[in-house]
Amino acid sequence: MAQTIPAMAEQNLVLDDLFSGTFQSVLRIEEQALDNRLTAGLSMSDIHTITAIGLYEQNSMSVVAERLEVTLATLTSAVKKLERLGYVHRERSEEDRRQVLISLTAKGRKAYHAHRLFHEKMIAAALEGLTPEEQQVLARALASVKGFFDSGR
Repeated sequence: MAQTIPAMAEQNLVLDDLFSGTFQSVLRIEEQALDNRLTAGLSMSDIHTITAIGLYEQNSMSVVAERLEVTLATLTSAVKKLERLGYVHRERSEEDRRQVLISLTAKGRKAYHAHRLFHEKMIAAALEGLTPEEQQVLARALASVKGFFDSGR
């Protein structure tokens, strides 16, 4: 039998609360996870920049700016800070001196790994106790939600 309108509305409110609450919890816990010796003093924006640079990659500023969906000016400011703190190395490309290449230092790779570990724990906790079929349903549902956010609706 189909759900009644009030039951559907109530279910939608519960889902909305779950989405909003989960998002806020992830942000809060992710911020708390930064409070360790490998990431002390870094903001979430700094960590996202480190992640976008890539673990063992050397990328141009424009590639990283595109990954983060920020302007080159915004990225330049972030990279200057991370370079000053010893997380990032910048150098001019040998092939095209106009191009600035960035990569993580050993300290930057340690921060990357520390943040990656947080995400691995989060995923393990989310999947704990779910059957493979339930994990697939969760993945499809999250892909749908991500699609909504990515579309900018």
